[in-house]
Amino acid sequence: MRLGLNYPFRKLPEAEVSARLSNIPNFNLQLPFILHVGSNERRKNRGGVLRIFARNKEKWKAHLVFAGHSLTPELLALAEDLGILDRVMQVPDASDELLEALYNRAVALLYPSRFEGFGWPIAEAQACGCPVVCSNAPPLSETAGDAGLFHDLNDAEGFAADLLRLNNPAERANWSDKSLRSAQRFSTSEMISHYVDIYRSLGAEL
Repeated sequence: MRLGLNYPFRKLPEAEVSARLSNIPNFNLQLPFILHVGSNERRKNRGGVLRIFARNKEKWKAHLVFAGHSLTPELLALAEDLGILDRVMQVPDASDELLEALYNRAVALLYPSRFEGFGWPIAEAQACGCPVVCSNAPPLSETAGDAGLFHDLNDAEGFAADLLRLNNPAERANWSDKSLRSAQRFSTSEMISHYVDIYRSLGAEL
């Protein structure tokens, strides 16, 4: 059964994205950033997110934005040890409208989860044209489909290389187009259509 997004995430005009992001205190609209959306649960692998991002700290002047739960003191200490604390920005409890703008502007969603029930941020990001770099474990691989850039959890170098590659505008545009096409699988209208077809088939069997 196909699932549908509970908020109509979509690609926004650049002016609208900038207007929404300007409401975040001290947010630099000029710097590129990588986005992670989620909590501090171990399965979300936020420590891995920090380590992957840190691999590119000398190659790319970008920021790492965490939307969702605020980072724990342990994760903040890890960011400091890795020398990237000044590159980390937190947007706790982001509204859907703000999250939509973050997806639109992010170079990529970095999602190296250990396991997920589904992986909604992947579908949300793709609906906004945001490329997704995630772990290759199911169901993340099914959620991202052929628009995902996949790596084994232990392949931090591979994750980092893809993030750096997506900093190229042409490369990002290519994966953004793939993401938008992939996200059509999770439209609410398509989900409703599937349910209607099931009910009709059940009625025909009575």
